Amino acid sequence: MVRNSVEPEDSAIRFPFLLMLRLLPFITLIILGIGCAFYFLMPREGSNVSKNKDSGPNIPKISANRNASWAGEIGPTASTELLSSIEKNLTTIPTAQAVVEIEEFLKGGEDRTTGLSLRIAKDGRLAGWPTLRVFLLDLLLKLNPGEASRISREILSAYTSADEWAIALRNVAKGEDSVENREYLRKQTEALITNAEWQQNPSVGFLNAFDVLVYVESTESLPLLSGLVQRKDRNDLAHAAFLTLDRLVQRQPSKMLSLLKEDLALQQSRPEMTAQQFARADLRDVLQQDIVKEWLIDSSRTSTELENFAAIYPNNNRLVSNNLLTFDAQTSGTELRKHDREVLEVIRRWQNDPSLEIRSRYLRTMETRISNFINNAD
Repeated sequence: MVRNSVEPEDSAIRFPFLLMLRLLPFITLIILGIGCAFYFLMPREGSNVSKNKDSGPNIPKISANRNASWAGEIGPTASTELLSSIEKNLTTIPTAQAVVEIEEFLKGGEDRTTGLSLRIAKDGRLAGWPTLRVFLLDLLLKLNPGEASRISREILSAYTSADEWAIALRNVAKGEDSVENREYLRKQTEALITNAEWQQNPSVGFLNAFDVLVYVESTESLPLLSGLVQRKDRNDLAHAAFLTLDRLVQRQPSKMLSLLKEDLALQQSRPEMTAQQFARADLRDVLQQDIVKEWLIDSSRTSTELENFAAIYPNNNRLVSNNLLTFDAQTSGTELRKHDREVLEVIRRWQNDPSLEIRSRYLRTMETRISNFINNAD
């Protein structure tokens, strides 16, 4: 009987074919798995995974407002050339658009250093910007003072940096034509000054922010300033507070001298400085006369205080500098001569006052000093 047989070649062909049919489902699953893994691991737009392995050091990118004409230019630092370019871009587009772009960037919380020191020019304008954010806050005031104030209030709702806060305070003061923000400015400035972290290494902005207290004539801030003046371990804070206190006395002499007269801790800690403040009194003013007279005849007065007072009266020295908000002009020679002649008459009357006889020595010193001023001016 003849049986059908299979040739060796035919068997070799059929066997792999059947094996592949059986393995096909497993191969399909493997391919699908690889495809899914590739899909989920592949970098996509918006991902934090870098698409370029050779992109260099891990420098944070400016992600906020990438559609802005200037945002794409920003690298790890902001040079003066870049700042000029950004200002040019933002001042050549509609102001409303520029404000939106700046606000979006500031909300993103990102920043760049410039290598510059914060420097104040005339009228509170800046001539140096330590960071890009400070630069943009400064530019906002030029573009739209009202919007600069609104955005600056948002900055002042969270502790960012002392320099930012200083410029934001300036923006609020200049951008709002209202006396209602006085208390807000005082409280926010005191919050800046009392920030323990910022006090550790006070920046230029931190120290210049004291000017806001002068601008709002914050006599209520005397306790804060007095405490800082007494910090003999921190000359930087003490000096900034002293200058502020001194300028407040010049603007609100009656109120400030009345408060200083009651500040026994400051008088004991800084007797010379306190005496110099009373030497700023304008004795042509009856109220200031009374305050100084009470201070002079007080039995607790020390020789150190009295000698410093008499040696410097009248203290008409002025520190003229560029400030965030205020300006101090020098007193003219004509005004000084008029002041000296009228004050000399008051001192001579005091020399005949029985209640001031115990201070006659110091009154003579004052009379001689003022007479010399008058004679030298004539």
